[in-house]
Parts: sequence; structure tokens; C-alpha cells
Amino acid sequence: MAYGNNRSSTQPRSHFMQAGGSLIKFRHPFLAGQVGGSSSNVDEIDISAVCKLEGRYFEANPAQDSARQVVLIDGSTVTITNRLLNGVITMPIVKTTGLVSTGDFIACLHLIKATGDNIGGLIFKTDFIDGKVITRCYYGVAIQRLPDDVSVGNDVGEYPVSLLYSGWIEVVGTSNADNKKKIWAVGNQKGFSAHFAPYDLQNSDGQTGTDSTYAQKAELNDDVSDESNNEQVKLEINDEQLSNATGTGTVKEVSGASYITA
Repeated sequence: MAYGNNRSSTQPRSHFMQAGGSLIKFRHPFLAGQVGGSSSNVDEIDISAVCKLEGRYFEANPAQDSARQVVLIDGSTVTITNRLLNGVITMPIVKTTGLVSTGDFIACLHLIKATGDNIGGLIFKTDFIDGKVITRCYYGVAIQRLPDDVSVGNDVGEYPVSLLYSGWIEVVGTSNADNKKKIWAVGNQKGFSAHFAPYDLQNSDGQTGTDSTYAQKAELNDDVSDESNNEQVKLEINDEQLSNATGTGTVKEVSGASYITA
């Protein structure tokens, strides 16, 4: 597919992501036995629900410059670089239930602060872009700055929380369970859950969508062989064909499909 009517032109990319659309989770050993009751081993809370959609809800900045330049008397320069990954996470957090047992982030941070943190925690931030799952893990997380109390009149109070981290690791995948979409159209007797990827035609990676590439339909078939005596034709999904749908390239438009019956 050419760009417009010019086969020699470059096709622009097309990217998709949801507003907000991030999963942010916090783990700390001190939360075990506190979140969900004393008999619970849960040490992780979902802090996506405590971030306001408007504005910048997550920011991670390095604690120092990544390079330093020394100028010599003749105008030459010596540049010194480093690969340090430590920094500061800032988040405007909204207080919700106010209880550690129900996973309120502010309450959990106050508990960790009052206990005296000598362990550190983890923050996982997952973004879903163009059908891919990009997860970044910040490790060695500790509280740097946490207000004791914030109250606002006709609005929710925002706690400007600052967290230190020692470094981060990033991975990219397409098989994360959180990335599965569940679709069950009204009127169908079954739905399905699967991973979805954009058509190559959209050129989301900047390497496809040109020349003779075109978008083929995913292999969704009506298979009623097991119910030949049923006068009502039902939409069925051929699992093998669905999971093997290749579209036009190596990325499967639909994969990892399974039925939803209840």
C-alpha cells in the first residue's frame, strides 16, 4: 500500500493507546498480612485507581545528569558519561478508603514510613501500546517525601508523593494476561478472550504497510459441525484457526483465543 497515490512515498505510522491506560502496582514486604486481612499473603496493591486522569500522573526522573563535560583551555572538551539508573518518582496521589487493609496507597505509605523501611519495594508500570505490553519495574523504591495530610474544599486532595528508586528494568511482550481483551457481543451465545495486534497496514513499527502489503481478515469461521441438528446457527470460533491467524506479517492480529461461557 503506497502513501496516498505515490508508491515511492513513505507511509506515516499509526499508533494507538488509551487515555490513562496504565497499570501501576506497588509491592512491599511490610504489606503482607496487612492488605486483605491478617491471614493474607498479599503484598501488592494496584495504585492505578488513585491517579487522576487529568494531568501528569506519573513521572520518573534521574537523580543526576547522565553526562558531564569538561572544557580545556584550547576549547577541546572531555565528556564523562555514566550509566546510573537511580532517580525519583513523583506522583499526585488521591486518598481513597484511608485504610491499609483495602489497599489505600497513602495509608500503606504511612505504614511503611512509620515502621521504618529497611527493605525497599517495587513499582511495576505497564503500558499498552499498539497491542504490545511494555512493563517497567522500578526497584529499591523508598519514600522520599510524603505529606501527612491534605484536604481540599470542593475537590479531592492530591498528595504530591516522591519515591526514590535504585534502578529500573524494562521488558516488552504481547502475552501478558492483562493485555487480553474479552469480547462477548450481545446476541452471541459465546464470547472469547484473546490478544489483539494492529494490522500491518497501520505501519505502527515504521517498517510495514508499504508496497504490496495489505490487511487480511483474521480467520474467524462459523463452525456448527457439532450442532448440525440445531436450526439456530450460532457463531462459533475455530480456536486453531483463530490462534494461527497471521494476517500479513509475523505479528498475529488475533492470538491466544479462548471461549467465554460464563
